[in-house]
Amino acid sequence: MGDEFVLFSDQHLLTMGIGFGVCILLIFLGFFTERKQAFAKIIAILVLGVKIAELIYRYKYYGESVAQLLPLHLCPIVIILSIFMMFFHSEALFQLVYFWSMGAFFAIIMPDISEGMHDFASQSFYVTHFFILFSAVYAFIHFRFRPTKTGFIMSFLLLISLAFVMYFVNNELGTNYLFVNRPPSASTLVDFMGPWPYYIFSIIGIYIALSFILYLPFKRNKKSKYGSWKKYWYINWGSWIL
Repeated sequence: MGDEFVLFSDQHLLTMGIGFGVCILLIFLGFFTERKQAFAKIIAILVLGVKIAELIYRYKYYGESVAQLLPLHLCPIVIILSIFMMFFHSEALFQLVYFWSMGAFFAIIMPDISEGMHDFASQSFYVTHFFILFSAVYAFIHFRFRPTKTGFIMSFLLLISLAFVMYFVNNELGTNYLFVNRPPSASTLVDFMGPWPYYIFSIIGIYIALSFILYLPFKRNKKSKYGSWKKYWYINWGSWIL
């Protein structure tokens, strides 16, 4: 299909530079509009369109199966959460997006892609992953959302639960969502964390440390409005189910 993706090549560095630059520009533009939520919705809808187009492209030109295209990797999950957060101005979803966005940051630095930036799937990969970072920062600045202790703990427990379930889903579908069944095929940071399954425990330790660092500046914030685990769960999830 063309040139292969080369880690830390001029093309990779230029792509990251453009991506971070566009994110900063869009966040800066948010200061010049009073309709900050409407602006967020427009960006979210555009990114949703890009992601749908990417899935169609991969299905048609890469021949990937439906099982391979399910949004069950962490970043596609966070993309969906980010879109809903921006569209519905959800502080509850912000907690997950904020803490899980670190995955998008590392994916941008060491992406699990094989084709260069001439390929639409690679372009969409960067657009959607930068959108995760953009949405977290935009909500932090313009929606004035803040991470909480409840969000810190809940995001970790949900991620562990998701990884546990995904192991069995992968066995059933022959996939490798969340990379819990085997390491990624491309060169990533996982390569430096040992063989399977030991790298999973390394990732958990790194996640806890980085999440705590992200939460630490807000540790002295006033008590979360949710107050308790039961109230948080009922307000944000239980009420939808019931």
